[in-house]
Amino acid sequence: MQATHLAKVVSSHLVSKGILLIEFQLVEPAQVDFKAGQYLAVFLPDSDKQSYYSIASSPNKNSTVELLVKEDKLGAGASYLFSLKDGDEVQFAMPMGDAFLREDRGSNIVFIAGASGASYIRSMIHYLDEADQLAGREVHYFLGAREEDELLEIDYMHQLAKKYAGFHFIPALSDQDDWDGHSGLITDVVNKLMGDDLSGWDAYSAGSPAMVEAVAKTLIEGKSLAAKNFYSDFYNPE
Repeated sequence: MQATHLAKVVSSHLVSKGILLIEFQLVEPAQVDFKAGQYLAVFLPDSDKQSYYSIASSPNKNSTVELLVKEDKLGAGASYLFSLKDGDEVQFAMPMGDAFLREDRGSNIVFIAGASGASYIRSMIHYLDEADQLAGREVHYFLGAREEDELLEIDYMHQLAKKYAGFHFIPALSDQDDWDGHSGLITDVVNKLMGDDLSGWDAYSAGSPAMVEAVAKTLIEGKSLAAKNFYSDFYNPE
């Protein structure tokens, strides 16, 4: 059930180009139950507006919340969060969203994210790793960005690929020539590399609405993914 929470900043640092990772300690109440893949609303000071962000941390850590925030000087939410210092207090409304991880299904999974949409996927992958639920299944994670320095947690993803035989991390860049990996739009890379029969799979996607719609069309119409097994929240992250 959604509730208002008071939290304070514990730490913040840049984790890629223009992406800030902020850790909050929950104060009142001191813990919150949420599902991997849900999001929250940040109450903006001196305003009746809210900004919405995917929860980037695992629900196993229910006394802290992590957010990945993309720098946007024109966005009130991003500007506010980038201005915060350790010890500053913030109000959230959480949890929100129905596009959370369906862990009880035990299905093979394809994750597709563009840029800061990786925040939504991060919560689920960290949770699955902590629960050892990446073992014994196929999990393909496609992450798109313009340039390499925008990619998130590359080292961690490569570690997971070594740890779990079925985990595959596929980054793709659209605007960098000196890159040995996949190039082009992430939807095109997904279409090229994924098999044609994804019936029985689950898919989770985050990014721009146009990207998510293109991914849904590719998987559902071209790869036999059941529409009910495609998960994505269309909220307004600024």
